[in-house]
Amino acid sequence: MKTRIYHVVLFSHDLSAYMFFKGCNFRCRGCILKLSPWDCHLPVEVRSKLSRLSLSSTLSLSEVDRLIGGLKVNRAVLGGGEPTLDRALPYVVELLKERGIYTTLLTNGHLLDEKAIKTLEGSGLDEACVSIKALNPQLHEYYTGRHNEKVLRNFKLLAKSGVKVRAESVLIPGLIEAEEIERISKFIASVDRSIPFRVDGYVSVPGQPWRSATPKEVVEAASLAKRHLENVSYIHSDLPVVGEVLNVYPKV
Repeated sequence: MKTRIYHVVLFSHDLSAYMFFKGCNFRCRGCILKLSPWDCHLPVEVRSKLSRLSLSSTLSLSEVDRLIGGLKVNRAVLGGGEPTLDRALPYVVELLKERGIYTTLLTNGHLLDEKAIKTLEGSGLDEACVSIKALNPQLHEYYTGRHNEKVLRNFKLLAKSGVKVRAESVLIPGLIEAEEIERISKFIASVDRSIPFRVDGYVSVPGQPWRSATPKEVVEAASLAKRHLENVSYIHSDLPVVGEVLNVYPKV
C-alpha cells in the first residue's frame, strides 16, 4: 500500500522522526510549506539539493517499515501537509507502534470525526496536536478556505478519547494577533484547562502581506494564553535548533 509520505527527517537530540504527508484540505495563506516543501530545520546545503527533486515519489508501507527499521527512533511526528487525507495513516501508526515508537499526529482536525478518532485510537495513536488557526469563523475561513466548525467539534471529541490531545496556533501580526490567541486559549480551557497549548511565531511567506512575528510578540501572546491554561509554551525565530537535523528521505 502506498502512503502520502514524501519526506522524512530525524532530530538527533530526542531521536524523533518527522514524516511529511503530501496534500492538504486547507489552503492556508501563510503556510510555511510555501517557502519550501522540505523541513526548514535542515542545513541550507541539504535543502538546496532537495529543491532539485520532484515531490512525486512517496513511500509504500513496506518502505516506511524498512526505513524506520534502519534508524533508532523513539518518537514519530506525522505532519505535512495533512496526514488525515492519507487512507494508509492508520496502518502507518500501527507499524510504528509495533516498533515501540510513540506517535504524534499533527493535524488541522477537520477530518478527525468520531469514526476517524476511533480508527486511529485502535491503531495505537498516542497523541494528536490540533492546529487551531482561528476561533473567529470568518477569520478562519479567510485564512484557510474552510469553516472551523468541524475543527472545534472534533477537538472536543478528541479530548474525550483515549488519545492525548494538545493544540497549537500561529501568531500572525496583522491577522491572527494576540487577542485571537487568547480567545483560542479560552476555547481550549472550556474543554480542559490542562490541555497543552503552544504559540508559534509566524514566518513571513512570499506573496503574503504579513511580517514575521517578533520573539517579544510571541512571548506576550503566550502570556495571555497562560491566564486561561495551565500548560503554555511557544516557539519563535530566536530559539535555536537543538542537536542535528538529518535528512532520511529522499536521499540526496
